[in-house]
Amino acid sequence: MDAAAESLRAWRASPRSQPPKPSKPMRAVQADDGGADLARQIAEQFGKGPVHEVKAVVYRRPPHDMLGEAGYSLVSNYFLRRVLPYCLMHNIISKLQAAILSNLIGRQKKGKIECTHAEIATELGVKRTSIGHALDALCEKNLIRKVKRSSYQLNPRVAYNGNGQEQRDFLTELRALALDSKFPDELAPELTLFSRTELG
Repeated sequence: MDAAAESLRAWRASPRSQPPKPSKPMRAVQADDGGADLARQIAEQFGKGPVHEVKAVVYRRPPHDMLGEAGYSLVSNYFLRRVLPYCLMHNIISKLQAAILSNLIGRQKKGKIECTHAEIATELGVKRTSIGHALDALCEKNLIRKVKRSSYQLNPRVAYNGNGQEQRDFLTELRALALDSKFPDELAPELTLFSRTELG
């Protein structure tokens, strides 16, 4: 008889382990309170003692109280503190360009903007013909990107109105385009007046 057959015979001859018998007979679980505590009764019957309650307290922050009904956008503190004020004071960004950029930030839906020159001009109280050159300048500065007629993308590292994951997804989408302008990661040289450590 070979070793494999001998081993099989020895295994068959060995006593089988039996499943443990319950220490007390199982009883039918009935819910006296309409089923609200059924899970507790089952857990106590099959467990080793009473089940202790764990209470969790959930704190909900109140929503932001913002002027108007359009919600809000998150805007880079670096841009608001260092770039925009300096550029306005030294005429690197014109008043009209700053006004249009602010208008676009307020219009955006997850970094995307759909609007005509006429709509912007009406809200700013200026001539429609003045809008085109200002939008082109904002594109050259990498603050916005023109996708097609009346359709733009706002640089999501400057301002964004969605949550962090949505912003990351949008950044991934833009970076996959590998644009020559380096949008959205680099602003125009005249806007990058400070150290790279400040840019992050």
